[in-house]
Amino acid sequence: MECGNNYKLDISNGQVLKIYSDGITLDTIQYQADVYKKVMDTCSVAPKFYGIEQNDGKYILKLEYIPGNKLSESFGRNIFKYRKNTRNFGRLHREINENEVSGLITAKEKFETSLLQYEDIGKDSLKKLMLFISDTDKKNLCYGELSLENVVVDDKGNMRVTDWEGAYCGDPLSDVAHAYYLLKHITPIGEGATKILKADMQTRQFLGRVYLKSYFNGKKVPIRELDMWGLIIRIYHYSIATEEEKQDLKKVISMGIEKLLEV
Repeated sequence: MECGNNYKLDISNGQVLKIYSDGITLDTIQYQADVYKKVMDTCSVAPKFYGIEQNDGKYILKLEYIPGNKLSESFGRNIFKYRKNTRNFGRLHREINENEVSGLITAKEKFETSLLQYEDIGKDSLKKLMLFISDTDKKNLCYGELSLENVVVDDKGNMRVTDWEGAYCGDPLSDVAHAYYLLKHITPIGEGATKILKADMQTRQFLGRVYLKSYFNGKKVPIRELDMWGLIIRIYHYSIATEEEKQDLKKVISMGIEKLLEV
């Protein structure tokens, strides 16, 4: 299975083999290996990491193969199943974020480049965002872009999480804001989910509320902090968006800057 220009995946003897392309530096590969090792030691729902090897000049990461179906494909047409799956997703994410980890990149390191490269923001507003992402000593494990696509449900109903390349440590609210954004706007949902975005916006708004309620588990949702991270997440996605997507994102980002920073 080809995965862009960086690596391809193969499955052999109950393991996923992540075979890197020639142009990927050894430092990058070693860091990815360190990420999987640290995450495995920290979080029980992550795949086991079996090490790194070299074969025919290619570096290969060996990971546990987790059989099952993506959570995004298990919603069907039943609205009660939508609620149950999203509630489970929120609880799973909370349990991931409750872990603490060191040795990964920080939230500041993950998002600062996108903020600095975004042109349609004033110096004062940019300074406020940079202070916001720097003003924390939290070391919670953050997945990066957790979505229904990354959660695998096995035949016993257990949920596991794959593809931890973007993991970092920091404020878990940054991870919540990212998952919330993906759930409401990007993640495929329903039958044939890998091909089309089936759920309409009203359904996605509903799922977003269910997710937050489950994640915070009766606690008050910190709206302003979540909105601040939501603005940062949108700027981050702007840097990787298509030209068409950028037009819509730019409008939402502009409103967020005015509401949260220009006061």
